Amino acid sequence: MVENIQPAEIAELCSRLIQLKTVNPPGDELPAAQLVLDFLKPVGFEGELLSQGMGRATAMARLHGSGDRPAVVFNGHLDVVPVGAQPWRYDPFAGEIAGGKVWGRGAADMKGGLAALLVAAKVVAQSRLPLQGDLLVTATAGEEVDMLGATTIIALPDLHPWQVIIIAEPTSNQLGLSERGVLWIEFTTIGKTAHGSTPELGHNAVMMMVALLSELDRLQIPFRPHPVLGSFSRSINTIQGGVMVNVVPDHCTATVDLRTVPGQDHTRLIEQLQTFLDSLEKRIPDFRASLRIVTDLPAVETPSDAPPVQLFADAVQEVIHHPVEEQVVRFATEASIFVPALKVPAIIFGPGDAALAHQPDEFIEVEKMVQAAQIYALAAIKMLQ
Repeated sequence: MVENIQPAEIAELCSRLIQLKTVNPPGDELPAAQLVLDFLKPVGFEGELLSQGMGRATAMARLHGSGDRPAVVFNGHLDVVPVGAQPWRYDPFAGEIAGGKVWGRGAADMKGGLAALLVAAKVVAQSRLPLQGDLLVTATAGEEVDMLGATTIIALPDLHPWQVIIIAEPTSNQLGLSERGVLWIEFTTIGKTAHGSTPELGHNAVMMMVALLSELDRLQIPFRPHPVLGSFSRSINTIQGGVMVNVVPDHCTATVDLRTVPGQDHTRLIEQLQTFLDSLEKRIPDFRASLRIVTDLPAVETPSDAPPVQLFADAVQEVIHHPVEEQVVRFATEASIFVPALKVPAIIFGPGDAALAHQPDEFIEVEKMVQAAQIYALAAIKMLQ
């Protein structure tokens, strides 16, 4: 059955998805969401568009089973990042098929993975096998910016139980079961302006930020190293302050990218950072600062001995004839939304190469998409029969 997946079909579908410019911002995912539903409807899926503003939508398509088991969910996002200023070998939105690859923005991240999921879903439907649970396909808007589609899905009132969600983010067809959390904090220091010739009359917000960041870099933040993800990390990545060279700045902001590992509680971490600011205000004369949470996505992990993971690993073994290895997922995925909210195991597995994501000359190998589609289809049947 899965051996009948055609490279030409999957390459053409990937190309069609790339040709739809879903650059976020602004998104414009509606045509791609409609393409997903149009592809799956003829083989028996019932589809729904979740409207998310002008030109934006998330697609959900369901192949009904008997209801004796929870659903298996195939997930991919529709939006892509901007192209950038560097020249490309091929038009980034032409979806050129050349050299056994499909080229274009989103090929690896993750329209190639989405195309593999869709073809796999079609194969499962055409098999006419009796399924004990639903196969649900979700193609989401907004993953690259604010997880809009995933957040919308978990808020649906009639969401049926899921046994697993398979996310086709780029892992070069290696298994991802855990990902680091993302906590972006914006710090603001507040001073008092004055003329640059009389700095003693003001309170310099930039110098306050220098003190803040220097101490923050030495702040001990507790964590336990993860066997796959490794260590917690922090990086001070932007800073803005001052208006003119002859004006003492009364305002400065800086953003810090914190990447957490499972076991670190973001609420406690934020409390620690607020306590840190409070201590600086007590120790440094005229010091005033605040923090704002920009992004808060928890670290997530799925046990390797979870039944869906074991069945998925069996499917991988049957297709590629050697055991799959768990790899580090260095980026955030929609697992950070689905797992905490729905208490569902997540498997991150996709045909794209993560090193090509957000890069010029992005591409995906057709052979990798075919392999992934075979694995997705076989895994879904194992889980639903």
